[in-house]
Amino acid sequence: MASKNKVKIPKGMKLIFRPYRKDPKSGQMLFARNHGLKAWPILVPIETV
Repeated sequence: MASKNKVKIPKGMKLIFRPYRKDPKSGQMLFARNHGLKAWPILVPIETV
């Protein structure tokens, strides 16, 4: 079994997973299933209240 690449999470950010994302160049919705994934990892800033 091949090892998976780990995503480095910078301080002040968190990792969320979404089954779709919007391509910044074309504006199209990309679905992870069409690319052999369950979900896309996306880094977002941690909210502090």
